[in-house]
Amino acid sequence: MKNKFTITLASLILLFAAVSAQDTLHLFSRNHPMKLQNSRNQENSSDEIRTITGRGHSNGFYIGFHSGYAQVNDYDALNIGTRLAWVANHGLAIGFAGTGFFSEPVYFTNSSSRQFNYSGGYGGLFIEPILFPKMPVHVSFPVIMGVGGIARSVFYDMTYPYETTDAYVESSEAFVILEPGAEIELNVARWLRFGLGCTYRFTQGFDQPKGGEIKDNPLDGLTTGFSIKLGKF
Repeated sequence: MKNKFTITLASLILLFAAVSAQDTLHLFSRNHPMKLQNSRNQENSSDEIRTITGRGHSNGFYIGFHSGYAQVNDYDALNIGTRLAWVANHGLAIGFAGTGFFSEPVYFTNSSSRQFNYSGGYGGLFIEPILFPKMPVHVSFPVIMGVGGIARSVFYDMTYPYETTDAYVESSEAFVILEPGAEIELNVARWLRFGLGCTYRFTQGFDQPKGGEIKDNPLDGLTTGFSIKLGKF
């Protein structure tokens, strides 16, 4: 009985020694699974295409709405627009933006039934660097580059006060626009931001004014307003 126990114990010791020796050889072998895996990872890392955001960096998006006050052809006007942007690593938004505007209606000096106003819109590429985006309050610098159009419309209140109105476009122009700006933003929630800021519009491409309807560069000037952004930042 004692001999059987001794033989069995010796067999187990030899088996354990053989397995240990095999693992040790694998560990130092050039073909060890762990080394092969590490080698593959290094090869994949060296062969991987590198991008501006890098590996492990955050990407997001947002849709924004903005509104503000400006002047069009020296008349008070309201701007309303939207932005759709991809956010790279929290600090740079790139996308498209569009803005519509219309001025207050104004009576002609020689008529109490005819009014006119200016309206139009523009849109194009949108780029927005964001400084300290993870702070509760931070700043951004939106820039819009694009094209647009403006029109002067005339309204006839023929049966006022019944508000039956006849209208037509008296003149119109196309233009190229560059609109840089600065905004102070508040992180209300992970998916919501609120901002206050201003932009300045630079325009080109207007023809010479015809009869004084639309002056040269009628949109040039400062715009102030607010913005709301929804998305993953």
